[in-house]
Amino acid sequence: MTTLTPEEQALDQHIKDCDRRMLAASAAGDRKDLEHWRQRMYAAIKSRTPEHQAKMHARIDAAIDPNWFQSEEALELGRRAA
Repeated sequence: MTTLTPEEQALDQHIKDCDRRMLAASAAGDRKDLEHWRQRMYAAIKSRTPEHQAKMHARIDAAIDPNWFQSEEALELGRRAA
């Protein structure tokens, strides 16, 4: 699996920090601060390169169990056919 570069890791950490601060502002009822952190988070998300996005998608895809999307009935039919 492809690992993130230090720059990509830093960007993802910045996005998490913005999210944390946005949630804290929401809990405090500070709409202005919430909006500030939301805008910064969205700008950071949009700045991800196509390569960074591809790495993220690959990590997510690798973690998904392909059988998760199938019903027990479909899995049983597959077992019988094998």
